[in-house]
Amino acid sequence: MNRSQLETICKKLKMSPPCDLPQRVYGGLLHKMWYLECNDSQFAVKQLNRRIQLTEEIKSQYELTEEIAFQFSKYTIPAIHALKIENNYLILSEDEAFLVYPWITAKALDKDAISEMHALKIATLLAKIHCINLDVPQLSTQEFDIHPNEKISVLIDQSASQNLVFKEQLISNQRIIIELNDLYQKAVPILQSSSVVSHGDLDQKNVLWDKNNASFLIDWESARKLNPTYEIVNCALDWSGITTTLFQKPLFIKMLKTYASSGITINQDHLEAVFYGVLGNWINWLVYNIERSFSSDKEQQAIGIEQVLQVLPTIIQVKVSIMELTELVTRELRITF
Repeated sequence: MNRSQLETICKKLKMSPPCDLPQRVYGGLLHKMWYLECNDSQFAVKQLNRRIQLTEEIKSQYELTEEIAFQFSKYTIPAIHALKIENNYLILSEDEAFLVYPWITAKALDKDAISEMHALKIATLLAKIHCINLDVPQLSTQEFDIHPNEKISVLIDQSASQNLVFKEQLISNQRIIIELNDLYQKAVPILQSSSVVSHGDLDQKNVLWDKNNASFLIDWESARKLNPTYEIVNCALDWSGITTTLFQKPLFIKMLKTYASSGITINQDHLEAVFYGVLGNWINWLVYNIERSFSSDKEQQAIGIEQVLQVLPTIIQVKVSIMELTELVTRELRITF
C-alpha cells in the first residue's frame, strides 16, 4: 500500500490519514493485510492480490460475499464483514482493490493446531449457518472450479522444466492427481443435488479467537451455494488435522456428531462424492499454487511452493482414507443404507 492509496482509503472513511503507512499483518495465504490506526480507531485493511483481475464480475462477487457475511451477522453468526461505504464494500485505488474491516483483538489458531474445544464450536456454528438456509437470489446454482487434465499435465511439465523443488513429487503422483480430478468431476452432479449458502472455507486460518475463546469468522470471499454434507466433512477434516501428520479420526467423528445433533442430516448417499469434492477442492488449490510458484514476486513464489509441498501429501492422505472414513462415518453415525 502506498501513500496515495492510504489517503484514498482514509478519505472514504472520513478520517485524517496517519503520518506513517499501515503496518503489514502476516499470516494470510492470498491477500495482503494491514493494520491501520487513524483518529483513535483501528482497522484491518485487506489489499486484494494483484493476480486477481478486477473485472466487473469479480468486483460484484466480492461485493456479494461481503453482503452475505453481513446478512449472516444479523442472525447472530459472528461473521466479520467489511465496512460498507457509499453503498460499496470495495475501495478502488490505482487499479487495486481494498476492503476495510473493524480491527478485532483476536487471533487464529496455528495452522497445525488441533483443539477439540475449538473444533466442536466450529461444528456447532456450521450447523447453525446451514439451519439459517440464507436466501441469496443472486446465487442461482452451485459453481465448481474445474481444471482440465491437460492443464494439470502442462503445469507439472513446467514445474520440471523450471526445476522447482516439488517437481519429483508432482511427476511421481501425476497419474493419481489426474485420476482424482476425473472422479471429482464425476461427483459434481451428486454434490449439486443439495445446496445451502455458507462460508465455503472455514478452516483454522479463517476463524479468530479472543481471550475468552469467542470466535469470529473472517474471509467470506468463498461464500457460495454448496453441498452441506460436503462442507461439514471438509471442515471436520481440516479441524481434526488432515493437513498434518497427526490426523485425529475420533475428533473428525465428534465434529460430525456435533453437527448432526443439531438435527441436520449428513447425507449417506453423498459421502463418497463428498470426499471426491474435498479432493477436487485441494486439487484446485494445488493448481493455483503451482502457478503461483512461477511468479517473479519472491513472496508469492515462496507461499506457492510452501502450499504445494503441504497440499500434495494432504491429497494423498485423503485418497487412501476415503473407504475407511466412509465406513467409519456410516458406522459411528449409524447411517444405514
